[in-house]
Amino acid sequence: AAVLICGAGVAAGDCGFDEISVVTSPGFTITVDSEYKVLEDQTAGIKYGLYCDRQPTGVDGVDRWFKVPVSSAGIRVPVASGFLEALGRRDAIVAAEAPANLTNACLDTSKIRALDSDAEQTGVDVVFSSDAGSDGDRSVRLPADDTLAPLQLAEWIKLVAAFFNDEKRAAALFGGIADAYECHRGNLQHVAARPHGYWVEYAGGDKASYSVVGSAYQKELLAAAGTTNATAAALNTTDVAAFQSAVSDAAVVFDQSQLTEHGQRATEWYRKFGYTDPQNSGSSFLRTRSIWRTDKYTSASGVSNFAEFAYVRPDLVLQDVVGVVQPTYDANYTRRWLLWLGGTNEDTVVVGADNYDCARPWLQQVAACTAREDFVGPAGDSDSSSDDGSDDGSDDAGGSSGRAGRIAGGVVGAAAAVALGVVGLHYYNRHRRNARMQALRQTEFGGAEIGLARRTGSGFS
Repeated sequence: AAVLICGAGVAAGDCGFDEISVVTSPGFTITVDSEYKVLEDQTAGIKYGLYCDRQPTGVDGVDRWFKVPVSSAGIRVPVASGFLEALGRRDAIVAAEAPANLTNACLDTSKIRALDSDAEQTGVDVVFSSDAGSDGDRSVRLPADDTLAPLQLAEWIKLVAAFFNDEKRAAALFGGIADAYECHRGNLQHVAARPHGYWVEYAGGDKASYSVVGSAYQKELLAAAGTTNATAAALNTTDVAAFQSAVSDAAVVFDQSQLTEHGQRATEWYRKFGYTDPQNSGSSFLRTRSIWRTDKYTSASGVSNFAEFAYVRPDLVLQDVVGVVQPTYDANYTRRWLLWLGGTNEDTVVVGADNYDCARPWLQQVAACTAREDFVGPAGDSDSSSDDGSDDGSDDAGGSSGRAGRIAGGVVGAAAAVALGVVGLHYYNRHRRNARMQALRQTEFGGAEIGLARRTGSGFS
C-alpha cells in the first residue's frame, strides 16, 4: 500500500510536486498537497513541511518548514553525501561537519566549509544530520547506523530528493536498485550447502568485549547472500572463549572493529580476538584466512568510503558479499568495499579517477540482473568462501576480480537463463521484489522488532 496521500479535494501538482510511493517501511512517509508536502520521520517523531511559494497556514503538526527546491546543503552524516551524489546534486554540498573526511573524489573539499557552529550555517538551506535537532530549524535527520535493512536505509534517498523536488529521479534509481537487489537475492536462495557467516566486532576499553553483530543491516545481507547466519545468536560478551565458540563453525567472518596497526591489521585482529594459533584452531574461516572488512575503498587519508557510498547501493554491497561467500556466482563482478584482511596484501584502494568517473558515476548506474534458479553453489566445497593465495590488490572497479581462476562456473548458468525472455524476466523480478517489499513492511528484518542493533555511529569503521 502506498503511503503517499494527496490533500482531499485538491488536485496535487499545482507546485509541480511529484507523487511517489514509499515501499519498504523505512521509517518515513510522504504526504502531498497542492501547495505543500509533508515528510514525517516516524522514528524521530518530527514532520517537515516543504512548500514552493508561500508558507501555508493552518497546517497542523508540522514542526519546521522549508522552501523548496533548496539550493545548498550541509551534511553531518556521510550517507547524505552519497545520496546527493547519486541524485546528481553534489554541487549542493557547501558545508560539512568534517570536509576532510569526505571520500567522494568528485567533491572539491577546499570549497566546503566546516559545519561546526550556528554562525557558519548562514546560507545553508538544510542540514542532514544523525538527529533532528543538531542545527535547529534547518536540521533533517537521516538514519546513520545499521538498524535498518539495506533497502530500507537506501530508500531514504527519496526523503533527501524531496528537498530538491527530485523525487521521480530518486524513485527511478531506488526502483532499479531494489529490483537488482531482489533479483540477486532470489538467485542465491537455491544454494544447496549454505556456508556459515558472521559479522563480528571487537571493542576495547577497561574490559574488552567481543560481539557477533545481529543488527538488521548485517542480518539481511548475510541471508540475502545465501549464508546461514542463525547458528549463533547475536551476542556481546567479555568472554573471549564464548565468542570463539560462537563463531567456530564460520566459513567466513566480516569484521567491523577499529583496527589501527595498518600493514599488520590481520595480526592485530588475531591478537584482539584471542587466536594464538589460528591455523590450527579447527575453524574453517581461520584455516582459509577468510576474514573480510568493508574498508577497501577509502579516501587518500584512509577514511572508509563505505558509510558514504555503500549505504546508497545495497545491490552492490550484496554482490560484494556474494563474491566472497559464493565466488562461482558471477565471474565478472569486481568487489568494491570488501577487503580481504586475511590475505597477504592489506592495501586499500583510494577512490579516484581510475575507479570512479565523475562524469559518469557508477553510483548512479544500476546493472541489470538476470533471474535464475540454477545456481546451487559449488558442490561439496565447504570452504568456497575464501581465497587460498595472496590478494594482489588488483580488484579495483573496472578491473578483473583477482579471483577469476576460481569463479568461471556462473557464466554458463547465466547464459542459459537469458532464454527466459525479457518480458518474462521483468514480471518475474517484479513479483519477487514485491514479495520482499511486503516482508520488509511486516518488519521481517527492520527496526526495533529485532532488538539486535548495537551500533549508533555513522557507519562501519
